[in-house]
Amino acid sequence: MPDSVGSAPIVTMAGRPLADCLPAVSTISGTIMSRFIVDSALSGRVPLATLRRDVIAMVKACLELTARLFTGEDASKPLADVRFGVTEWAREGVTVDAMHAAVHTGTQMAFDHLSAQAKPAEDHLALAEVARVFVELASRLATVVSQAYSDEMHAARGEAADAVAAALIAGNATPAMARACQVRLAESYFVFTVAFVNRQILSRRTVRRVRAEVSHQWDGHALTQIGTRTATLLIPQDHFDPAEAERFVEHIAAAAHTRVRATFVSARADGISEAVARGQAVLEIMRCLRLDGLERFEDLSLEYQLSRPGAAGRHLAATLDSLEQHPVLLETLKAHLATRSTRLRTAHLLHIHPNTVDYRLNKIAEITGLDPMHSDGVWRLRSALVARMIGVGEPESADRGDPDNAAPAAQAC
Repeated sequence: MPDSVGSAPIVTMAGRPLADCLPAVSTISGTIMSRFIVDSALSGRVPLATLRRDVIAMVKACLELTARLFTGEDASKPLADVRFGVTEWAREGVTVDAMHAAVHTGTQMAFDHLSAQAKPAEDHLALAEVARVFVELASRLATVVSQAYSDEMHAARGEAADAVAAALIAGNATPAMARACQVRLAESYFVFTVAFVNRQILSRRTVRRVRAEVSHQWDGHALTQIGTRTATLLIPQDHFDPAEAERFVEHIAAAAHTRVRATFVSARADGISEAVARGQAVLEIMRCLRLDGLERFEDLSLEYQLSRPGAAGRHLAATLDSLEQHPVLLETLKAHLATRSTRLRTAHLLHIHPNTVDYRLNKIAEITGLDPMHSDGVWRLRSALVARMIGVGEPESADRGDPDNAAPAAQAC
């Protein structure tokens, strides 16, 4: 017969709330141990005491979930406990079929235990409530077991794929290794190098979110090496349209919740190590020039070549030596080139009046002999800045700071 506490009805059986009529944990855990664990190969790999502890924890979580469904309380904690137990069993090699069978057996035992206490003539409302709750219980447990098992298997495959990616990047991947990890090597890849801007490190949750976004975008075909500050993504060429690159990078930035710098090059499987090094060099150029988003390698190929060590680069870098005594002008030049020589955007970036920008650019032209307001001068100054900041000229002094965190130039010049 139903009682109530406030406005929430409590269904009783034999004078007790249904949640109090559930069987003891030991009643179910003993059967689960004998039927599914002791006779399996699992007992040879994991001590029985550990197995017993895990089974008891799982049964306790399932009974707590059942009780909360009867009382209407929040079921998130016992569901999380079930998910944890499924993940642990999956790591030990328990199949998903065995897990479903064990859960079904435990659920059936709990249902039979409750039904045996009922008096049909008096407890028909309680029996109806038991039937309703156990239908919901079966649905929830089936869902959480399947999802947790699938996630763990996906994570395991991801770890194997990560090992292949690391080997490709290091230049020592072999077909045998790829087959052992169940990864099919492509003949050639688009190699993305990505830097996460304005974040000291990515949290583990954010890394997982970025990884999931990459997997979603390329249907699991991409190989990844994602760190807390940078990422290398290897996408088979037959699964990638370069026209989608910008959209892809935008999705990565959204998943990471931060700005990114990215570039990509094409490479054969045996040339990925060199491609990664080239991409990292382009990212450094982007950092120095304060460029965000995606920059295709071919669009910065000249800057890349200028950044290579050599006498020509050192001579080019020396073009800006005359601005050493004018740090505000040098900072203005960097900002002007970062805005692609747009006067108003430069003023906005530096928080100064456009006329002040004009004045400073004229001073730069006067000191260097190169006019930053004309295309020829812009090209020479930009090239000199690349050579200087990448390090092929004079060593960069420590007080120049990090372009990512540089403060706007002072108002005065």
